[in-house]
Amino acid sequence: MAEAFLNRAVPIFTEEGLAVLRGKVVALAGLGGVGGGAFLALVRCGVTRFRLAENGVFDPPDMNRQAGALGQTMGRPKLDVYVELARSINPALELECFPEGVTGGNLEGFLAGADVYVGVIDVEKGHDIKAMTPALLEKYDLPMFTCGAIGFGTLLVAHEPGGMMPEAFWRLVQERSDGNQGLLPSLFGDFFNRPVMDRIAGGGASGILPTTAIGALAANTLLACEVLTCLLRGTGLVDREPVFAPRFTVVDFLNQKLVVGDASLGA
Repeated sequence: MAEAFLNRAVPIFTEEGLAVLRGKVVALAGLGGVGGGAFLALVRCGVTRFRLAENGVFDPPDMNRQAGALGQTMGRPKLDVYVELARSINPALELECFPEGVTGGNLEGFLAGADVYVGVIDVEKGHDIKAMTPALLEKYDLPMFTCGAIGFGTLLVAHEPGGMMPEAFWRLVQERSDGNQGLLPSLFGDFFNRPVMDRIAGGGASGILPTTAIGALAANTLLACEVLTCLLRGTGLVDREPVFAPRFTVVDFLNQKLVVGDASLGA
């Protein structure tokens, strides 16, 4: 029988589906505004086994969007806070923690044997790790999910072994774009609310990357849902495949828009 906290989830996931989720390993790098909330959502949906990599601490600007950022958590390691929150939901979690974050020395061990890789490292960080990742995804037959909070919405891009990898995807996006819109190539930026994107660009120019709680919640939700869709492939419990590159998913709640596009088609 599923744990009591999952009693309202059982009719949707079924006991069989929850058993599948308990057997999967999610490797999650980055417990910030996107990764932290998505992690808690996956815990609340019955995923039990995680590898968590995060070396940051909470500071006041995190409180506008990060699930674990509260007055009493300021200055504390994000990893410690999220482990406490997650175990308070499900004490039976199996967690392997990487408090140093993902590094060139531990990335392969972090990924080997996982079922899904969620890479939500800040866009301006981890360039060496991101360069190493595609070969390891192929080696371990591992799908990767990335997601970003953008204004009042989110953009999700995922990659599967044998499919289009990040470098090729972003090169294609640039080729299909006419300049940038709010720090994003126009192929993506044009899907989001234009005045908000203009203000994001202005904030970026002054050294601040603007964010909202709505965008973070959108990213948490979309990312967790797509990871669950992947984990439950082949069970008959989901009736579609995950969206993999060159396809992508955009949500903008301010514009009331959800788009599944294809970068190879320019839309």
